[in-house]
Amino acid sequence: MKPRQVVLVNENTQSQAEFTAMAFRAGGDTAIIGSKTSGADGNIVSFALPGLLRTTFSGLGVYYPDGGETQRVGIIPDLEVKQTIEGVKEGRDELVEKAIEVIRTREAAIK
Repeated sequence: MKPRQVVLVNENTQSQAEFTAMAFRAGGDTAIIGSKTSGADGNIVSFALPGLLRTTFSGLGVYYPDGGETQRVGIIPDLEVKQTIEGVKEGRDELVEKAIEVIRTREAAIK
């Protein structure tokens, strides 16, 4: 993998951020690194029901260019990297470390 850009995601990535990660991926030459996103993309529709009740649901389906679903599934990273307890104890950010490694590998391949 020799991407020109790296996008970091995790399980807290949702909504517009998921859509943006997909757009970068669709543009090519991008590595998505981290863990599967929340799968909470698309708009929401909210309306009132009798008895002072409200309901909300997703009003749009969001799909990969190949037709695969993203809602409830999330964006699957190209390279799965998760923060570990050891990394937290040591004050390290393993996602950023992996991103730097991937970028440096590309730079080394270009030279």
